[in-house]
Amino acid sequence: MRIQHAILCLLVPACTQDIEPHINLPPNNGVRLPAQGSVPGAAFSFGSGTFQFTGPTTPGNANVVAAPVVDEQSGPSSYGTGNYNITLAPTNYASALSSLAMLTEDPDGNPYLVFGGFREYTVGSDDVVDQVVVFVKQSDFAVGATVPLDGVDRVALFGTGLATSEQPDIMGAAISGTVTFTAGSLAVGDAITASVQGDFGEIDDGPGPGTGGSITAGNYTLAVQGPGEVYCDGSLVGQESAFASVTAASLSLTGGAVAVATPSAAIVEVAGAPIAAAFGASPFALGAMDTMFVGITNQTGAGPAGTSLVGKYFVVDADSATPSLIYGGAGAGYETADGLGTCTVAFGATLSL
Repeated sequence: MRIQHAILCLLVPACTQDIEPHINLPPNNGVRLPAQGSVPGAAFSFGSGTFQFTGPTTPGNANVVAAPVVDEQSGPSSYGTGNYNITLAPTNYASALSSLAMLTEDPDGNPYLVFGGFREYTVGSDDVVDQVVVFVKQSDFAVGATVPLDGVDRVALFGTGLATSEQPDIMGAAISGTVTFTAGSLAVGDAITASVQGDFGEIDDGPGPGTGGSITAGNYTLAVQGPGEVYCDGSLVGQESAFASVTAASLSLTGGAVAVATPSAAIVEVAGAPIAAAFGASPFALGAMDTMFVGITNQTGAGPAGTSLVGKYFVVDADSATPSLIYGGAGAGYETADGLGTCTVAFGATLSL
C-alpha cells in the first residue's frame, strides 16, 4: 500500500505538512503475523492440529541417545537417554531425559517417526513432567541425514505441566531448524540416536489473526525481529540485494520498554526510549487505517543504490491483537531523486506483556 505523507498527516499529528515523498508499505502493511504450524499425528500427551506462536522464539536443542523404537501398541522395556535445553521466554528448561522413538501414522495412513523423551520432577508438592516430541516422516530417516523442520510434516514440540493434567499446561514448538540422525534403524526393537536444533516459542491453538481484536493500553516490551525484508518498485526493481546492509540497528529500531495509550478510536500512541530513538518523537502517534494503526516520519539521509532515506514507519495490527500481545512492523523507505524508484526495508515487531 502506498502511503502518501500528505494524506497520513491528516491522521498522525506527528507528521510535518511540507513533505511529498512516499513509502510503499510491504504486504499486510508491514505487519508480520504470528508463524503457524501443525502437528501431523497424535503421540504422548500432545494432540494433532494447528497452532500459532504467541511471542518471539529462542534457539533451543534436544537429543535422544539409544532411544528404543516401539510401535503404537507397545512400550519399551527400558528407555534411552538424552537431554534438552529449551527456552520459552522467560523460562529456560534444561535437564537430562528418558527417551524413546515411536512409529505411527496420521489419520490418512502416512507413516511418521516420533522421537523424544520426558523428565518427571517435583516442584513443592506438585509432580511436574517436561516432554520433548519431534515429528518427521519415516522416509526422512537415514543415518547421517539432516532434515529441515517445516512446521507441517516435521515439527518439534515441548510441553511442561502437572503430571495430573491431560495435556501440558505450557506448550512450545519449533518449525524452523534441523533434525539430525546419527545412529540406529527404524526396526522395532532397535534404537536411534538423533538431535533437534530449532527456534522454540510458546504456542497455543486459540483464535488466530483476523478475529477482530483491539489495541489494549498498557506497558509492553517491544521486540524488533529481523532479518529485514526488502521490497522495491519502479526503477529500483531488482535492486533488493543492494539494501542488505540496512539493519534494524542501523535504523535505530531496537527493543525495550514502551507504553501504549489509546486516546481515541482513531489514534494509538506509543512512547518510550526505543520509540524516541527510532522516530524522534515520544509519544509517537499512529493513525487508524483499516484494522491497522500506522505512523510515519519524514527523515533524510543517504541510502543504498543512489537513493535517499525519506522516512520510517511503525505499524500495529488491531485485528490480531490480544490484551497481552500486539503484532506489528517497522521499517524505512528509500526513493530515487526522480521519485521513479522506491524500496522499503521491513522488520517485524511485537509488543508483549
